[in-house]
This record gives sequence, structure tokens and C-alpha cells, in this order.
Amino acid sequence: MAVDGAHQQVFLSDPFGGNVLVTDYTGQVVKQISGEAGAWGLALSSDSRTLYVALRDAGAIAAIDTVTLQETARYDTGTGAGVYAGPTSLALAGGKIWFGYSTDTWHGALGSLDLSGAEPVVERGQGLDTFRGAPRLAAAPQDPDTLVAAESDGNYAALAVYDVSSGQADAQAKRVNPGPDGCASLQDLALAPDGGRVVVACASPYYHQAFRTADLSDDGRYTTSHYPNAVAISPDGTIAAGVDGAHSPDVHLFTPGDSAAFKTWDFPASSPYTTNTLQSAGLAWAPDDSRVFAVTKDSSSSSLTLQVLDHPQVATTVTVQEPASSPRNHELTLTGKLEAAVGFGAGNTVDIWRLDDPLAGEGTLIGSATVAADGTFRYTDRPKAKGDVQYTVQYAGDARHASAYGSAVVNITSD
Repeated sequence: MAVDGAHQQVFLSDPFGGNVLVTDYTGQVVKQISGEAGAWGLALSSDSRTLYVALRDAGAIAAIDTVTLQETARYDTGTGAGVYAGPTSLALAGGKIWFGYSTDTWHGALGSLDLSGAEPVVERGQGLDTFRGAPRLAAAPQDPDTLVAAESDGNYAALAVYDVSSGQADAQAKRVNPGPDGCASLQDLALAPDGGRVVVACASPYYHQAFRTADLSDDGRYTTSHYPNAVAISPDGTIAAGVDGAHSPDVHLFTPGDSAAFKTWDFPASSPYTTNTLQSAGLAWAPDDSRVFAVTKDSSSSSLTLQVLDHPQVATTVTVQEPASSPRNHELTLTGKLEAAVGFGAGNTVDIWRLDDPLAGEGTLIGSATVAADGTFRYTDRPKAKGDVQYTVQYAGDARHASAYGSAVVNITSD
């Protein structure tokens, strides 16, 4: 699955039907792009103009225009085609399109497609002797030179981190059967936006694990249930962790580093005798963090459904720190912080209101302050009235956060 925020489209691959399905943000089908033999892994270009599709059964990578929804090019990977040959996963890193593929029945490797020159250049055979099958890949826009690959034969996983800044996959860390309780039957992985940690979903143990990409050391866990099978991380770092759980919540949301979920969803079944379960690697975020997309399967009909999970607004608090008193016509600095279960990221603002007489009126909007990525802000005023002056800091809210405000009173003294 890949989500195109520029055109509000969701792309889903169908390897057995040889199609790429396109829906809008409500889950309504826009188009079915046929002729994509063994369509498997998907990757969207940074400008959202091109969708790249790993064609396992064609031994190639297709390029699809996200506006016309037509295939515009196809690049032979030289891997051969089929279950034990063609590319199955894609990631964009180091200025190239990287793909995971099988070299034979028991081994996998990394390859790359470079489209920066006059002619496409394909390189294969990287990461050999690390993977027992075609590895899954993950990359992050904020750390474009880091590529993470993982693979599992069902018994235990192999996880590796590569620096691809040179155009080659230079191994930085490798780990087999990672985690304090191992990692059996790895189903999915996702890289944090800054590339600093990778979260994996393994069918066992019954929680989602995180590792530092610097050395693949343990970096905490996210408490879910049996059997973990999907993970996606939003641009602001919120983690969506999914499980194949017939009788427990299917999707859990976490803030980075917090092991307890602040929101869960449970997909209802069509009858008491059926189940409706999340599919492996079946989670993806909208680029604006507003919603999570999930692919589920109904046991009664075996039909697949794209679920659209609108991200709930979480409670927000505004704290304001102020001096107890300040001279009139002198600069006075207010500081404060927005706090919520979900991070704010950068680019937010708060409005600053001043009421020269706290017992009357609603005050005057005197300006706004930029909120830093950690939620902090500061604003400098030069009050002219003497006596108690009330400052109110208001956050209007957004798709992820409820509106909130905080106030403080400063005694303004003579010059």
C-alpha cells in the first residue's frame, strides 16, 4: 500500500490478480490498473508524481503516472521473474530505487535502479549471505541515505541497516533473531521519520519491537497482542501497530517511546461466526497524519476491504509561565508549552490575547507565537497599562489535537 497525499489517493497492489487498485481517501475505487504481473511492493516518488511497482512475475519495476494512472515505463531488473526471482519490495533511498528479490529458493539480496542518468542502471547482488529470501525494505525521507532491510523464513528474522549514500549498500549493522524474545515470522517493518529507529511486527513475540538503527540494539516495545502483523509510522512519529487478532483490538496507536496505546480499533465481524482481521503489512498513514488506512479480510467471503480510520483528536493542554511582575513599557516575555499524547511537529502557532483589566471584556489579540517541535513557545510584549494584566494563549486545534488555552496574570508596575 502507498498513500499519495498530493492527489488523495491510495494505491494497493494485487500480486495474484496482477493489478494495482486505486481508491480515494474514503475507500471508493477510482481505477484498477491491470497488466501489472505480480504487482507487489510499492514506492511513491518524493514529488508524488510517480508510483513505482515491483513486478515479481515480470522481473521488472513499473512506473505509473499518479495523475493519468497509466504505466509510463517499465525497467527490467535482470533478476528473472517469478516467486523465487522477481522483485517484491521497494524503497527510495540514496537517490535510487532499491528492491529486494530472491536469488534462488533459499537466498535473497538487494538491488538498485538508478534513473538519474541518460539510461537506467541496475545493480544486483548486494546484501548477499544475509537474507534467506527476498527482504522487505524501509526508508525515511528525513534520513535519505539509510536503508533498512528485514527478512524471515518463519523461524527467525534477519535485520540489517545500510548506508547507501555512496550508491552501494554499505552494511552498518546486522542482527539475526533480534530482540530479547527473538523475532519469528517477521511480517512488516517501518522506519521512524528521522531514521533513528525501526519498528518490526513479528508474529511472535506478542508485541511490537523497536531497534536503534545505529547498531540495532533494543529500543523498547509496544504492547499489543497476538499476532503482530503490520506497522506504520506517521510523519509526526505516531506508531500504528496492527495484529491479526480475531478477538482483540486490531490496530493500536502509540506515541514514540510510550509502551501503552492511547487509541485502539477493533474491526467488527459480519456475524458472530466470522472474523474480520487485519492483513499482513496492511497499514499506511496519510502524509498529513489525519488518518490510517487498513486492509482487512472477512472470513465469510474472503473479501478484502480498505478501512479508513480517522485519527481521533486528543486532549491538549497549554501551560504558560510568566514573571510575577514587570515594569510598564518594558519587554515582558511569556514562555509556555503545548502538551498532548500525540506530538505536534513543527509549523504550529498559538494566538496571544491580552486583557488589561481581567474583570472586563474579552481582551485583544496582540499576536501569535511559533510552536517548536517539542511544543514550546515564547512571546515578548511591552504592556503600557498598570495593574494586573491577563495573557491568554490559545491553540486552535487541528485534525490531531483538540483546541486548548492557558492563562497567566502579570502585575505591571510603574516604570
